[in-house]
Amino acid sequence: MKITEWFRSKLKNPFRASSEKDGDAADVDRDEIREEEAPLRRSSIDIRDKEQRDRYISNCCEQMIEATEEVEKATMEYRLVTEYLKDMEAIDNLPPDVRNPINSTAERIINLDRQSRANQKSLGKISESQYMLMNRYERDVPMDIEKIQKNEEYRELVRADMQKLESEKAVNSFRARELRLTIRNMRNMVGITLAFGVLLIFLLCILQFVMELDATVGFFVTAAVAAAAFTAEYVNYAGAAAQLRKTEHYLNAVVAKQNKVKVRYVNTTNLLEYEYRKYHINVSNELVYYWDNYLEEKKARQALERSDSEIAEEKKSLVKQLRKAQIHDPNVWVNQCEALVNPKEMVEVRHDLIVRRQSLRKRVEYNTENRDQSKDEINSIVHDYPEYGREILAIVSKYDQQ
Repeated sequence: MKITEWFRSKLKNPFRASSEKDGDAADVDRDEIREEEAPLRRSSIDIRDKEQRDRYISNCCEQMIEATEEVEKATMEYRLVTEYLKDMEAIDNLPPDVRNPINSTAERIINLDRQSRANQKSLGKISESQYMLMNRYERDVPMDIEKIQKNEEYRELVRADMQKLESEKAVNSFRARELRLTIRNMRNMVGITLAFGVLLIFLLCILQFVMELDATVGFFVTAAVAAAAFTAEYVNYAGAAAQLRKTEHYLNAVVAKQNKVKVRYVNTTNLLEYEYRKYHINVSNELVYYWDNYLEEKKARQALERSDSEIAEEKKSLVKQLRKAQIHDPNVWVNQCEALVNPKEMVEVRHDLIVRRQSLRKRVEYNTENRDQSKDEINSIVHDYPEYGREILAIVSKYDQQ
């Protein structure tokens, strides 16, 4: 914008009807008239004050520049909308042999886009990190799932064996304690029987030799009872000792087997923990879930890539067909395929464009009016105060160079 072009002419031929003989009094009268005509523009400033005058002129210049830019933007967009409406009219007037292939291509784009959206719904069931992890170990996952499941089953069997062996160990330990107690009791009973037999023999000896009584039968009875007691005690002792040896032998076998089972359990657990850390899971079911969803998402991604590629090709074909049909901006219609095949949608798009064009027209008119008002205001100040013309020209020139 060249603001100074029109402004220099105003400086050379200022609009001043009377001479300067009345001086300041005439200027004051003109200020009063101007303030009555445009009270919102200069009523609050003193034009003779340089700071206020410069600020006011700068504001007018800024408004002119901003309004001009808005007019240019709105005008450009207005042209685009107008071209868009012309394209719509041209498309509606295309002969069937040209329009039908265009509609067919647009319908294929719409269907492919629907398929693409359907495939997108299958995405996101697992995180991107889990997807990349499954992709990294894609060849190993099926075998690892089977291996982890077998190891989990084996670990459960080993745990069950450990619990069974622990129960057997507890039972046999209790049995061994009972047998040791029985052996100790039999030893005590032998001592008691021996002491009691010695005491009876001593008493019988007193009766036989001191009191001269016949204690022969007593000796025989005591010997018979002692023999029977010692025999019973020996039998119980020998049986308990044999049972204890057998129980201890079995208990040692249980402990040895338990140690082996513990080693298997620990090794299996370590192997599972390694696999769990490898796939960031806690159980095999999580890996199965991630794997199933990975396969589904991979399939959806591949289908999405294919559909996107097909959509791109169909869009290129549509642009080529529209360009061949002398449509000004065919690229716009690749995202408005529904309007090409659906008359109602085309009517809605046309109505929206008409409303937009009306809004742009109002925008152009509004900013044009603002620009003209700012220009007229500066022109008016030059007309009323020609003595400040060169200063105003310097301010206008500064903004004109931006």
